[in-house]
Amino acid sequence: MKLYPWLIKPYNNIVRQHQIKKAHHAILIQTQRGIGISLLIWFISKWLLCLKPIEMNSCNQCYGCKLMSSNNHPDWHKLISEKSNIFSIEDIRVINEKIFKCSQQGRCKIIILSDTEKLTESAINAFLKTLEEPPKNTWFFLVNYKNTNLHSTLNSRCLIYKIFAPKEKDSLHWLESEIIKKNRSHLIALRIHQGSPLSAKKFINSNIWIDRKNFYNDLFSALKNKNLLRILPSLKEKNSTAKIDWICFLLFDSIKFNFNEKNHLINLDQIELIQFLSNNYSNVVLDISIRRWMHCKYRLSTIPGINYELLLLEQLLIWEKILDLIL
Repeated sequence: MKLYPWLIKPYNNIVRQHQIKKAHHAILIQTQRGIGISLLIWFISKWLLCLKPIEMNSCNQCYGCKLMSSNNHPDWHKLISEKSNIFSIEDIRVINEKIFKCSQQGRCKIIILSDTEKLTESAINAFLKTLEEPPKNTWFFLVNYKNTNLHSTLNSRCLIYKIFAPKEKDSLHWLESEIIKKNRSHLIALRIHQGSPLSAKKFINSNIWIDRKNFYNDLFSALKNKNLLRILPSLKEKNSTAKIDWICFLLFDSIKFNFNEKNHLINLDQIELIQFLSNNYSNVVLDISIRRWMHCKYRLSTIPGINYELLLLEQLLIWEKILDLIL
């Protein structure tokens, strides 16, 4: 297992701070999904727990390294919520019990808390006390994927470390060495996933790539025939929220096309469809369409037990009115 090239610099920076005894006990990483932050934290943890580290690297031979490689180190704790949507005060109490026990391997203890936006107010208050006066040789790694300062009091107790997606050209170079399916555009996959190389790789290697092309073909036909309800079967079948994103990306591209920003298009393989939308609808109509689709996605994602088919049907009827396609 290797560290991704764009994470080598953050790894070196954090490990170097530990080497010179100036590391902050709590690092809050602000980043986006799909660039391998969990792997970065694992590599740093492995170095910290290594019994015989070799400069910037772990030895890979000691008992600590072997425990980490088997994901079975007793001093490495990743907070896992019993309820997938939130971290409650009970979750924090469980981790606190582990923090205030002695290290089993005589080194340090490491606590990982991903998705800090899932922390409830009571969980934050309980965790703040731990962060303010942690036991000696206890290191915290927190991750915020929303890039928002939802918890200013929590942030104030941590060193904020921002890690961005690699440059587009660097991601493309990496994808070229990783991808087997050469007939699929690396650039399109990257832009669909906001520059995330790992998400782009997964997308390219999956059947979702074909689903996207088929969905756009169905959408183009529905638009030309002024009958958007024709895409309802494919829209509700699977990956509904992803398909809503594809629609929004397409509408964004059409607005960019109207402003002659063709170098920044996402769907470079859908120029004919993009031209159709830009030629037939104003930017105001396209913008309203995007807002309505994003509202639809929000409702799909946040309302438990919602009827997908009924909501999508409603959205398509609204979109027809927006586009003035009612016959």
